[in-house]
Amino acid sequence: MSVVNLELRAEAPRAPQLTVQVGIDFGSAIAGVIGHKTYQYDLCGDAVNTAARMCSGSEPGRVHVSQEAYRYLRGRFGATSRGPRYYKGKGEMYTYFLENAPGALPEEATPAPADAAEAIY
Repeated sequence: MSVVNLELRAEAPRAPQLTVQVGIDFGSAIAGVIGHKTYQYDLCGDAVNTAARMCSGSEPGRVHVSQEAYRYLRGRFGATSRGPRYYKGKGEMYTYFLENAPGALPEEATPAPADAAEAIY
């Protein structure tokens, strides 16, 4: 989970720059509400852990995906293989950086559906 605090001032000469790095994996997960006084929504599972590893191994402004995620996304996005890399708790994995934004897809490619879960099941 990430928290971003940003203070905007009217007198600031230019808008602050914000970059993100993203990690994606496909797989099963369990979700639920936890807590007694203060409630929190929690999402856990191996796919969530792998996506977190992809995020931490990413670079600002990049989308880093696991081999499992790339299986579903290839043909919709260009990608650069990062080759085999070691990830704590996961071992050696092949991962990829996605190269195309959805609006920049070649015409022959099919855009990813809005609900990725529908595309898998």
